[in-house]
Amino acid sequence: MWHRPVVALAVILIAAVSASAQVSSVYSRAMPPEKALIERVNLKSEWTLNLPIDGRKDSISLVQTLDDQLFVQTRSGRVIAIDAVTGRVQWAAQLGNAGYVSTFPIATNSQYAFVSNVTTLYSFHRYTGVVEFVMDLATMPTAGFAADDSSIYCLLGVAAGSGATQRIAVYKLPRPITIQETAKNPQLDPSGKPVRDPKSVDPVENLMGRYPPETLSRPSNDSFEGTTRRSRPLDSPVGGYSGSRTPSLNSLPRITPPYTFDSDINNDSINLLPTLRQPYHLRTDFQRDIQQTASIGTIPPSVAAALALSDLRPKNIQPQLRWEYGVANRVLYPVSLTPLRVWLMTDARQILSLSKIDKKLEASQTLDDPVSAIPGRAGVTIYLPLGSGYVVAVDGSSGSLGGGPNVLWRTTVGGICNRPPFVTDAMVYAQGDSSGVVCLDRKSGDVLWRTEPSADRVLAANKEFLYVRNHQGKLFVYDAKRATDPEGKKSLPLAWIDLSEFNIPITNTSTDRLYLAADNGLIVCLRDMSAKYARPVRIAPEVSVNPAPKGPDPQNFGKEVPTPGEPKKDVDPKKDVDPKKDPVKN
Repeated sequence: MWHRPVVALAVILIAAVSASAQVSSVYSRAMPPEKALIERVNLKSEWTLNLPIDGRKDSISLVQTLDDQLFVQTRSGRVIAIDAVTGRVQWAAQLGNAGYVSTFPIATNSQYAFVSNVTTLYSFHRYTGVVEFVMDLATMPTAGFAADDSSIYCLLGVAAGSGATQRIAVYKLPRPITIQETAKNPQLDPSGKPVRDPKSVDPVENLMGRYPPETLSRPSNDSFEGTTRRSRPLDSPVGGYSGSRTPSLNSLPRITPPYTFDSDINNDSINLLPTLRQPYHLRTDFQRDIQQTASIGTIPPSVAAALALSDLRPKNIQPQLRWEYGVANRVLYPVSLTPLRVWLMTDARQILSLSKIDKKLEASQTLDDPVSAIPGRAGVTIYLPLGSGYVVAVDGSSGSLGGGPNVLWRTTVGGICNRPPFVTDAMVYAQGDSSGVVCLDRKSGDVLWRTEPSADRVLAANKEFLYVRNHQGKLFVYDAKRATDPEGKKSLPLAWIDLSEFNIPITNTSTDRLYLAADNGLIVCLRDMSAKYARPVRIAPEVSVNPAPKGPDPQNFGKEVPTPGEPKKDVDPKKDVDPKKDPVKN
């Protein structure tokens, strides 16, 4: 009977293995790479960070490099901002109820970071994590956001039964509070007090201007207690200037018991009906002295409106809706912004351009093939990867309804191009699953060289080398300037190492730093051992998304806005004309 203990032992071992498998769901057991390993490819470690990720419930889902910051998002809705130079955690926030949510890329401008959780939009200060505002979008986002210094652009779903498939909602961001610097040598009046510049803005007035008057709640002058009835018209606001004309409980002098119907005491109650259900019946004689809870059902408007009027809590800052635009076809990727336009790519092979100011359709064209990944950007140029293996460079600041966008060049690279093009100051690298990386000249679009098909994801680049990862997790180092086989336009790696334990690929689209991440919370920063890369070197070109300011209000797309309280100056054409430049006199 010896087989029975063996079977029991096997059952215990299987249960132990199953329990250990349930303890941690993290796939990777990554550790910081050894010094000798990374020195084989001329790299050194800059910093290492272990984020507190619970492997049984959470893991890293997305890491973005945005300028000098890393933004990490986890499956449970946690957002972590990291200094890309030092690896120091700047701030962290837990969004929602820590449940698993869909992760969309974070959008940033010069001051704020925008991230969503289910139907809620959060705005954080980029470097401090201070919450600027929290807004309910009403519907789920369908793609990542885009932002400039004046607005946030959201791709949202629409309600059932509407004609559109998606909608783009543009919200005007709250104006940031600016404090005027004190002049070093201020002008003084005869009494010795400094003279205020009429063009300067008081910080307190600037702050109060962010709160519209209709959102301010102010107490009423009427008292709840009293023996004298005060008349008030029903259409006058009560309980706060919220814009509603609903009467509230303030219109009654007393709502506390005892309730009485004696005619000699003017102490009315709102408990006049025994029930709120129709039909309404008056009390009988033996019920008239029975005290019940005061009811507000006799007030014609809703209870919610009455409670809202008596809400004295301050209202949060909310962005204002600038405009909405319904799209009949599905938009798969975040919109691309130029200084004055918004570009959308739909799954119907259509590319649309809208005006930022009034959502006017300015360009439209149907492509031969659908856009297969998020476009690359440099200045106002947009690099579109197509599913048939083409890369098209278009001018994002021009185009028309008849001719579509202005095409700068169009190049066949092969493959499926299902990853965003990696753009540097001189090159554009097209990439896709099992199709390799193809190096293109940014100005002409000419193919310079290509890698083997298995090396298909760009991680980082510097002035000399390109770092590419294949689908097995191996890191290859290529010469970024020239091909090893110029005639065949093919390039072989200079060296490679195995980093398969780092299973969260990070593409650094800003600097030369190489970032490795694993779903257990480990992040490692590597750089070239050369002394000239001791400080981060920016590789990506600047992207133009903000309109050039022409007046004191950059949030109004460069339109001149007079200073509040300053009278408009009348221009005398005869007085302001320069005689030397007058075409009539000359």
